[in-house]
Amino acid sequence: MRVSNCSPHPAGLLRLEDFAALRVGGEDRVDFLQGQLSQDMARVTPSQAAPAAWCNRQGRVLCLMVAVDWQDAIFLILPAGMAETCAEGLGRYILRARVRIEVVPEPVFGCALPAGEHFPATGKGETPSFPGEAWRCSGAPEFCAVRLPGRYSRALVLGEPPAELAGDGDSGWTVERWRLADIEAEIPWVDSVTSGKFLAHSLNLDLSGAVSFTKGCYVGQEIIARMEHRGRPKRRMRRLRLPPGVDIRTGARAEHPELGAVTVIGAALAGDETEVLAEVRLAQDPG
Repeated sequence: MRVSNCSPHPAGLLRLEDFAALRVGGEDRVDFLQGQLSQDMARVTPSQAAPAAWCNRQGRVLCLMVAVDWQDAIFLILPAGMAETCAEGLGRYILRARVRIEVVPEPVFGCALPAGEHFPATGKGETPSFPGEAWRCSGAPEFCAVRLPGRYSRALVLGEPPAELAGDGDSGWTVERWRLADIEAEIPWVDSVTSGKFLAHSLNLDLSGAVSFTKGCYVGQEIIARMEHRGRPKRRMRRLRLPPGVDIRTGARAEHPELGAVTVIGAALAGDETEVLAEVRLAQDPG
């Protein structure tokens, strides 16, 4: 499927079948997630979401997610193919904590608005602005929107989005175009194929704010902290374009004409070429 042509800032509402959400409830939810995820959960408030990684003990990323504080719970927005796996995996660590984890049955939506436009009224006479900064939250009791990074005014939406957000006619936004916008924003979503394949530094999570180096312990923290303070990453994520005919499946090894072998993290069509996020070996690594 090719990317549709549309204006630089089209409006539209899109059901994102590739995404799901976990609801983490219970009195101990914040402390529990603080010991599991790479993000400092004190940063996650009703007005501020944050990216976070769940890693294994070797410091490899099992899943990248967005943590959202909404409706007296922490919601974790993540690739749909990882929802059940993460719910079961995190659940094994609950033990005596007062925490309940469940997959949210309702879909996740993607919303795009022209720059400067606003959400519809919430029913209380308010018209909150579309979140201006990356990972800021806005909305109402019925829905919560989390602004994504990148040049487009895009948000992930939980709950029931107002009908007005759908806009009029064809916005030009498709699942493939949304995926391309994620690639352009350098968001390295991890799916079932790439889960456990990349170190946090290889996905630039230390640079994007998904890893806190001041919080306490969490799964994989020792390896990630050692890389940050005592080592040098041998591989980093880069955004590249690959010509037609190259294998661009996630997790596949691809040959770049200048960089040699790279490992595909995510990909989307961009005209006749493919835009990818790829793990690239740095010059100081001879292996």
